[in-house]
Amino acid sequence: MTTYRDRETIDTSAPPYERMRGYLRAIGQGPRAGRDLTREEARDAVTIILDRSAPPTQIGGFLLLQRFKGESVDELIGFAEAVRERSNIIRPDLTGLLDVGSPYDGRKKSIVVSPASAIVASAAGVPVLMHGEKDLGPKHGVPVGDVLEELGVDIDGTPETVAKQLERDGLAYLRQSRFSPDVHAIRDIREEVALRTFFATVEKIWNPAGATYSIIGLAHLPYMPKMLAAAAVMGFRRVLVVRGIEGNEDAPTSAPCRAFLWNGEGEPGELKIDAAEFGLQPATKEEMAGGTAAENAAIADRILSGEPGAHRDLVLLNAGIRIWLAERAPSIGDGIDIARQTIDSGTAMTKLQAIRS
Repeated sequence: MTTYRDRETIDTSAPPYERMRGYLRAIGQGPRAGRDLTREEARDAVTIILDRSAPPTQIGGFLLLQRFKGESVDELIGFAEAVRERSNIIRPDLTGLLDVGSPYDGRKKSIVVSPASAIVASAAGVPVLMHGEKDLGPKHGVPVGDVLEELGVDIDGTPETVAKQLERDGLAYLRQSRFSPDVHAIRDIREEVALRTFFATVEKIWNPAGATYSIIGLAHLPYMPKMLAAAAVMGFRRVLVVRGIEGNEDAPTSAPCRAFLWNGEGEPGELKIDAAEFGLQPATKEEMAGGTAAENAAIADRILSGEPGAHRDLVLLNAGIRIWLAERAPSIGDGIDIARQTIDSGTAMTKLQAIRS
C-alpha cells in the first residue's frame, strides 16, 4: 500500500503559497500519514515565513502544526540555517567565546541570575555573548537584556559594535531586532499563536557569533536529544544543556538539577549539579522570587560589590559552571573557587564598571 509519506513530494520551483501548502500537508496528516520535513524543506519553509511571502494563516498554521507534531533534528537544523542565512552573523577576533542560550521571553517567577554570572565569568577570562529581545511572548517575562540594561550595559549596539565590544570588554549583548530583523518582524504572528514555537529553540542554539561554547536552558527533558543534536551542527565544540530555574540555563542552589554535556563527539553525558556538594547556601523560596529588571539588577550590583548570602551563592554556582564549561577550570568546584576570587578581589565589579563606561 502506498502511503502519504511515500508519495508526497513538494515542487521547490512552485510559488511560495503552493510550497507552503505542500509543507502543511506533509506535517499535518497525523502520526501515521504525515512526515517530518527534510532539512532543505525546513530551510525553505522558514525562508518563506521570513519573507512573509505566504499568508499569515499559512504561517500560523505551520507554527502550530510543528509545535503539535514536534520538530525533528533535521527540521531544527534547517530552521536554524534559514535564520542564520537571513541574519547579521558576527565574527569577533577572539577565542573561547561562550554563547548563553537564554529564553528570549524571560522569566516570570524567579530571579534572573544569568547576567551577574556572565559578568563574573567574563571577569575571570571567559568572553561571553548574551542575546535576546524586549517583551517577547508567550511568557513576557524579564529577559536577561533588560537586567543588563539596568546595570548600565549597552544592549542596542549594531552587530559591528557588538563584535568590537566583545573584543574590547569580553562581554556583550546582541539584540534580535539588530541582528535578525526578519525574525523580529514576525513577532506579531508569534504573539497571535500564543504558544512557544520552534523559533524559541532556534533563538537558543543558532550561534550568532561563532562561539566555541554554549550553555542552554531546557524546560522539557524529552526535548534534550533534539536540542543537543541541532546545537552540535551550529559550530559549538562543547555544549551544556541545563534543566534549570524556570526552564532556563541557571542552576538552582535549593535542589539538585540535571544537565547534559556534549563534548564535540559521541553521546552526551549526564551531570547532576548539586550546590550542596560545594558548600553553597540554598536559596529560600522568597530569595528565589522574581522581580522587575531593576530589582534583579540591584541584586546583581550588590553581589558584585561583595554582599554575602544566598544570592551570591547562586551567582557563584552559575559563574563556576560557565568557567568550567569554557575550559578555564578542570571542574565546577574549581570554577566556583575562581568565581569567588573574582568577586572578592573586586575584579568582577571592575569589569562591570569598564563595560558601563
